Amino acid sequence: MTTMDEIVASIEENSTMEAMTEVTFVSFGPFTMDERRGLTKQQRSGRGREATIETVWISAPFEVLGACRDPHGRAWGKLLQFYDDDGRPHTKHVTDANLQGEPAALCATLADEGLRINRSKQKELAEYLSGVRIEARVTIVNRTGWHQIGKDHIFVLPGKTITREGSERIVLDASAHGPYETQGTIEDWKEGVGALSADHVLLTFMVSAALAGPLAHIVGAEGGGVHVFGPSSIGKSSLLCAAASVWGRGSSVGGYMRTWRATVNGLEGAAASATDTCLVLDEIGVGDARDVAASIYQLANGVGKARAGRGGELREPKAWRVLPLSSGELPVDAKIDEDRGRKSRGGHLVRLLDIRADREFGFGAFDSSGSFPDAGKLADAIKEAAVSAYGTAGPAFIQELASTDRDVTVTKTKNFMVRFVSKVVSAGASEQINRAAKKFALIAAAGEMASAVGITPWTKGSAERAAVSAFKAWLDKRGGVGSHEERQAVEQVRRMIIQHGESRFEQVSEVEGSNLGGVHNRLGWRKGEGAAREWWIPSEVWKADFCDGLDPTHVAKTLASKGMLRRQDAKNLTAVRKIGGRNARVYVLAASILGGEDG
Repeated sequence: MTTMDEIVASIEENSTMEAMTEVTFVSFGPFTMDERRGLTKQQRSGRGREATIETVWISAPFEVLGACRDPHGRAWGKLLQFYDDDGRPHTKHVTDANLQGEPAALCATLADEGLRINRSKQKELAEYLSGVRIEARVTIVNRTGWHQIGKDHIFVLPGKTITREGSERIVLDASAHGPYETQGTIEDWKEGVGALSADHVLLTFMVSAALAGPLAHIVGAEGGGVHVFGPSSIGKSSLLCAAASVWGRGSSVGGYMRTWRATVNGLEGAAASATDTCLVLDEIGVGDARDVAASIYQLANGVGKARAGRGGELREPKAWRVLPLSSGELPVDAKIDEDRGRKSRGGHLVRLLDIRADREFGFGAFDSSGSFPDAGKLADAIKEAAVSAYGTAGPAFIQELASTDRDVTVTKTKNFMVRFVSKVVSAGASEQINRAAKKFALIAAAGEMASAVGITPWTKGSAERAAVSAFKAWLDKRGGVGSHEERQAVEQVRRMIIQHGESRFEQVSEVEGSNLGGVHNRLGWRKGEGAAREWWIPSEVWKADFCDGLDPTHVAKTLASKGMLRRQDAKNLTAVRKIGGRNARVYVLAASILGGEDG
């Protein structure tokens, strides 16, 4: 692996190479472009002998850096670069398609970014851009993250492309820019957030999770992230601030952190701009429960909603690969259940993993107060560090991945993950447990890799121990090693029996002939006492009341496998019981429904 000095030097070299791009002022035909006057055109004025050639000013100077197109050979256009009146550089992709429309719309977009344009010569500007020719080629991409251009694996961030020397220039479309920022050096970040995170399990884990995004794509890991929850003022925001500082300013105000207060469509753009890095979402409580439920699947699956263009044609949906980090006072299942009639699914809980933020040591989310008087002062110090030095650890980690043989990285990481999963997952655990364990393993691998090359100041094994502890916390909160659906089935049926097992179930011995009794709003019948007690439930009641929102067959099979439901035989989940002298087919719950393991 490369050293920390080599990583920093390589990043600086890439930045310097981009800054030293040759100036490309292009003149042709009647058009002249120069650094002092900008774009001008010579044109005839007047008629006959009185006709003269005059020079008209069209716009402030701009460079045409190259002819650009996307990796699939579409969206052809020109890449322009210019400076506004405050001396700030702007890079703008002007598509050839836009040049076929009204010049006013094109000029308005450029003027909005600070290019001075002669309003009466908008047509001439479009004419120049349509006719200019340049040999240089630029690939424009619509999201951050890894891209394969030819045989090269290239990582694109706003204003920075991490790749091998000599590769074609890659530019990120301005509409896809996320809140990436850099302040200070990698050493400043290590002395701040890096050092403060050491010796704290959740801090180490969350920073490792923020670093895991670039590694996830390389090893083909599935989408999904982490949600830390717990009471107010225990340090949840500090955890997110520390994680956000890996990529940008560690703050929810004008920083890298975003909020759950967005629609599903709104989060699409945020996810696309955080591809292969990290999407940090603060306070799940402010989000709409319905949108949160849909967003969890969408963020993990990596594809946005398909939409039609103006002409009715199907537009290509946004796509991303992102590892969300979230916080809130409520766990994911409780948030989703706020929407009446909606239930959390195992898919939700394995895509956004709930971890209790309160470490129960008396210091909130932290393991101790360290050198600070109390945990509150430690939280303040973390937040201060996250806005003092930031945005350097993530690019440094990408550079490490880019400079290491990809096949070697894949082999080492996958071997590490297999060992991790085998260590923390017990035999017979559900596939949901295994899927979750792989996410914790990926996060541990990223943290250990960053430590090995000096990006973080932690000792060897710290990131792995933090991930093991976080996995155990997730498993404890979840309860049991079965699937979420199995636990949900047991809990829902058990709750119905606890609430109505006596009042809404009629004693079978009291039913005579065709008289089914007078129990109000009856759910079924009961027989026996103690360990011999049974509850008999008609099929329609089983489906409508006991399995509301769940698959009735799956619920019955789950309970039968645990000895909580007595089936007639191997083929029938229901059983025949005599009620009032007549045979009836019912679901038979055993007394063990009130005890035993949930899943």
